[in-house]
Amino acid sequence: MAKAAPDGYTMGIAAVSHFSINPFLYTRLPYDPDKDLMPVGVAWELPNVAVVPAEHNPSRSLQEFVAWAKAKPGGITYGSPGVGTTPHLSGALFAARSGFEATHVPFRGAAQAIPVMLVGQLDFALDNLASYVPVIRDGKLRPLAVTSAERFPTMPEVPTMAEAGVPDFVVTSWQSFVFPAGTPRAAIERLSATLKRISEDETIRRRFLDTGAGMAWSSPEQAVERARRERPMWQEAVRISGARVE
Repeated sequence: MAKAAPDGYTMGIAAVSHFSINPFLYTRLPYDPDKDLMPVGVAWELPNVAVVPAEHNPSRSLQEFVAWAKAKPGGITYGSPGVGTTPHLSGALFAARSGFEATHVPFRGAAQAIPVMLVGQLDFALDNLASYVPVIRDGKLRPLAVTSAERFPTMPEVPTMAEAGVPDFVVTSWQSFVFPAGTPRAAIERLSATLKRISEDETIRRRFLDTGAGMAWSSPEQAVERARRERPMWQEAVRISGARVE
């Protein structure tokens, strides 16, 4: 898509990983996010949620979990939907900043990780909220914090990471529609205006919230600025995790 003709009829969806993580994760990246992609604007985002298995972990707060993790011989295990994903990197960053040992266990998705957590063979996850909403509502997994800047509207009892004692830890998995660079401005602005109208539709906003996601909207320039602003954090997370894709 990045190398497609910029005719205004070819577009795709790119995530924070394509803009802010992959330049540090991949040894050779076949595109330049600044030169080859033109985001229309952030369209939606998903916070991560810190969860523990309710039957196997006594922690009732994030700080209790940190103390529990520090005291556990050999450290803790945490799952993610794969190497280099935002849950993997978020978990590595959280462990490093909190000062406990953590072993990453990659799965092919939350559908594989959750059953392992429920039987007590996995200690923790800092994964996309949307994947965990049903099990949290069932009481099988205990949410300790969300990584959004504010509490999530459908789970107002769950604190943010900052409120839970971990400052400067705002992490969301955001996505944007993108065109190849050089696409006519008129095509970009037309889609941007459409996305803005959708983001203001209360019915659609509610449907997103019910699934653990949030509608968003930004200008193309704001999306570019956000991608660049978040790169230092993700660069640190990639370094700490040791993840590398050849």
